[in-house]
Amino acid sequence: MIVIKHMRHGFSVVGCPASVQSTPSSKKQYRTLVADTARSIVSEPVAVSKRITIEIDWFTLGFENKPDVDNIIKPIQDALKGIVFVDDSQVQSVTARKHDLLTITSFVGEPLYIIDPIIQGCKEYVYVRIYQ
Repeated sequence: MIVIKHMRHGFSVVGCPASVQSTPSSKKQYRTLVADTARSIVSEPVAVSKRITIEIDWFTLGFENKPDVDNIIKPIQDALKGIVFVDDSQVQSVTARKHDLLTITSFVGEPLYIIDPIIQGCKEYVYVRIYQ
């Protein structure tokens, strides 16, 4: 069986992502930022009968003193619940990657919106994609 996924939404969240190990107030503040950003582009959550895939690309200057990439998934996914999807059971897979902005040379095959924060001078951001 071949499944073709279609990107439903893509958006950037500027700043360092919260980690599962962040303070409760930091996590709450970051979840609010992610939720508000998602809410600004999503009109309604994907129907509960549908499955989704989440891809997270974190762009930063260097990796020193930064959270591990696997620890940023849960705060982002928690923020999307109720806005992008109805229930966690809809999430079929999550991919997260960390990129050093000093070594990136190509954005081949990426949506142009992925570089908007770089053009605006941001030094750190997360680009989230939702596929259905």
